[in-house]
Amino acid sequence: MIDATGCGPPGACPQCQHPAARVHSRYWRRIAGLPVSGHRLIGRLRVRRFFCDQVRCPRRTFVEQVAGVTEPRRRSSTAARAAMRAVAVELGGRPGARLCAKLRLHGRRTTILGQLTAPPVAARAPRILGIDEFAFRKGRTYGTVLVDVESSLPVDVLPDRETGTLADGLREHPGAEIICRDRLMAFTKAIRQAAPEALEVADRWHLLQNLSTAVEKTCRRHRECLRRPVGAETIPPLATHETPLLERVRRRHAEVNELASTGLSLSAIGRRLQLDRKTVRRYRNKDLAELLASAQDRGHGVLDPFIEHVQRRFQAGCTSSMQLYREVFALGYTGGYHVVNRYVAAMRKGVAIPVHAATPSPRDITSWIMRSEETLSPLDVAQLETVRNACPEIASACDLAREFTDMLRHRRGHLLRAWIQKAELGGPDAIGIFADSIRQDLQAVTAGLTLSYSSGIVEGHINRIKTIKRQMYGRASFALLRARVLLQP
Repeated sequence: MIDATGCGPPGACPQCQHPAARVHSRYWRRIAGLPVSGHRLIGRLRVRRFFCDQVRCPRRTFVEQVAGVTEPRRRSSTAARAAMRAVAVELGGRPGARLCAKLRLHGRRTTILGQLTAPPVAARAPRILGIDEFAFRKGRTYGTVLVDVESSLPVDVLPDRETGTLADGLREHPGAEIICRDRLMAFTKAIRQAAPEALEVADRWHLLQNLSTAVEKTCRRHRECLRRPVGAETIPPLATHETPLLERVRRRHAEVNELASTGLSLSAIGRRLQLDRKTVRRYRNKDLAELLASAQDRGHGVLDPFIEHVQRRFQAGCTSSMQLYREVFALGYTGGYHVVNRYVAAMRKGVAIPVHAATPSPRDITSWIMRSEETLSPLDVAQLETVRNACPEIASACDLAREFTDMLRHRRGHLLRAWIQKAELGGPDAIGIFADSIRQDLQAVTAGLTLSYSSGIVEGHINRIKTIKRQMYGRASFALLRARVLLQP
């Protein structure tokens, strides 16, 4: 405890700034300061209350303030509040309060959070502005972050990703000459409304992501082209083998699309069929053939490498599931007996399942296509060449994707129009749709394939926002999240 008395010259009225001449009274004021040697410091300061003798001033009395120590209606010193503010910016409320208790700083959760106030946004936007969305709740609600690309500092955080909100922000803070953005249509409309003179640059990472999605869709739609019988050892199918899994896929696809045609939402359909919302969306958005192909690709799992041996021994007269299980176990099979027994039982019924060569997944094929050829192993190159020979559509998607990535990596935006025409006329449907979306945003995409600007800095800030959200268990209000994002360096 430290006692002190204010003895400086009379202060000026905070309302009219007229110097005071008469003392009204004196009283003791308690101020919590920075800890000293691990001990909490409380200062008792005797301050004076003055009269304001200006007739026109609405304030009749006021209390003197000690510069650098006290502020009106505050019980902590300026230095102590600065320390609590730094803790709040880094940790938030409850974690910050626990740290302050260990540091012997007088501050509860609400006191610490009260120190956080988002700084004012600059009157003019930076010359190069980056814009991107982030999720408050993935798939439900989103916000928007604006970043100065040159200084790598956040400019502002908006509560949603609506066109009107961003347009209002750009009008209130004009001055951006170059705007780096993703391809969200709401951003495009907002920029054209509020900053039509700015040069828009589509982010290259998002372009690659969109192209990768189109390539993967093509691979999924033509998955049947990749299934090839192993050869003469394959038992010819005696009947079409409709497994319970395939039957369930057909039934669910029909049920979901029937309910969707009545106008029910995904959540309502999920509740009625007792399915997850994501599963309902998958059945609604994908073709039945694609779903069946995906189900067939699940195959027999660990038994797949040994099916050829099982079928050869079955044709030779060995129909004992246990004996076949012992044989494949000796060859390295790690699964259970029931898997072998179920497969052998199907063959006993005359329902032979043809052996297919190992089929690469659509995601694997997409990875081989989108990666630079120098990074592929000889095995990857050989498998991709096999896939190209098996399916002309995938081969076409591969050629178009590699042409586009070459343009992107070497900044050859002047070739974009010719690529779009080629993709729309001779490419697979998914690549054609991607090309059409580029045509609608041609100027920004051309700039993205020509200039060096990108939204990479903005993506880094989105990762930082996710980290801050997780520190607060996703429960922070928008005002608190915005303050922490803008105050952190």
